[in-house]
Amino acid sequence: MKRIIIITQFLIVSAIFLLSGCSHSPSMREVPQFGSNTAVWQPTDNTSQRPQHIALLLPLSGTYAPYAHAIRNGFFTAYYEAKNTLGYSPTITVLNTNGKNIKQVYQSAITQGATFIVGPLNKSNVATLATDTQATVPILALNTTPTNMTINNSALYEFGLSPTDEAQQAAVKARQDHHRHVIIIAPNSAWGHRLVNAFSTQWQHDGGSIVATQYYGNIASLSKNIANVLQITNDYKNEHKLKKLFREKMRYIPQRRQDFDSIFLVANPAMAQQIQPLLRFYFVYDIPIYATSAVYATHDRDLDGIQFCDMPWILAPNHLPSSLQTIQQRIQMLWPNRYAHYAKFYAMGVDAFHLASQLTYMQSHPQSGMPAATGTLYLTPQHYFYRQLAWAKMTNGQPQLIQKKFDRHWQTSGERCAAFFRTTRINVA
Repeated sequence: MKRIIIITQFLIVSAIFLLSGCSHSPSMREVPQFGSNTAVWQPTDNTSQRPQHIALLLPLSGTYAPYAHAIRNGFFTAYYEAKNTLGYSPTITVLNTNGKNIKQVYQSAITQGATFIVGPLNKSNVATLATDTQATVPILALNTTPTNMTINNSALYEFGLSPTDEAQQAAVKARQDHHRHVIIIAPNSAWGHRLVNAFSTQWQHDGGSIVATQYYGNIASLSKNIANVLQITNDYKNEHKLKKLFREKMRYIPQRRQDFDSIFLVANPAMAQQIQPLLRFYFVYDIPIYATSAVYATHDRDLDGIQFCDMPWILAPNHLPSSLQTIQQRIQMLWPNRYAHYAKFYAMGVDAFHLASQLTYMQSHPQSGMPAATGTLYLTPQHYFYRQLAWAKMTNGQPQLIQKKFDRHWQTSGERCAAFFRTTRINVA
């Protein structure tokens, strides 16, 4: 069962990575800084300011259909909750984008009366709509544009499950914890390099120093890779020389390097289960380890000590607003088997509905972060929805929430990340 859960988590991470593309270069975009005082979230109850006809554009067939179905079902669960509690029930038109010309699908939605578009999901389709200078109907894209792409569509808004946002927040969290010298351990893959670039850009912007970066391959090479970055190899050689010189039995106690105070780990659960014990073997006991949500799949004591970020929907369901708790419970009841595999995409659908209904308010209140399923959401002036995530630390094999309330600490952290966007935009590409 544990192996199945780990494989499922790996497939979800892979799907998010494939949907968001494969490039890993940071993109520079000027984004004004949010104010120093974050405003309280006070959404409007005026339904006249909300779209009355929403078109949902998703690949409901083909490779990404399971993820699209989860997004659609999350969207409609939020819709029925709003209908029952607020009396808000816009017309919803659902269109399949798989194998179709996205501009034609977009025009078809408008022809059918849509005044707001949610989707598309595929990155290539988002890129196509981003170049449409004639678009006037707002588009909440469920992905982000490619790195360094010029966006000509002023009606486009980007909302995605960005792995680079997580890496960026890991850097912010480590600096908030007063660490300055980091070792980075990551897979030698497009995903690994992309997250390392995002973390490094934020880390160095905040005044941090990167002591070393170690890319690893398969499990067989892990021990050598970890020993190398901790500078253990030379000690082994010295031990052999001393034994030969004195012709005495000697007990070897590894001595690792002492010039770092934190570690950023990029790994899936299977690799993290191998890396963390190796770090302990080499006496890395008192050094905090930061990671993204990809590190966690199920309860595992081998991961004890690792801190990672993830959406509140996963890490802090009991601290979500009551309406979101109700929606989550309903989804779990209606789709218990599929929920275990696609929980994050259900959450994305829920937030997509709420963002569509609250976009006008967020445009006029950019300092207000919306408490949502995928994080506290901030709208930047570049029409990018930034997700401030929750943090947990693995303790006795289980994630323990570090910050138990969505209080000022969370808001301040969100402001710091948004302030960084004033000069640098880490884009999902």
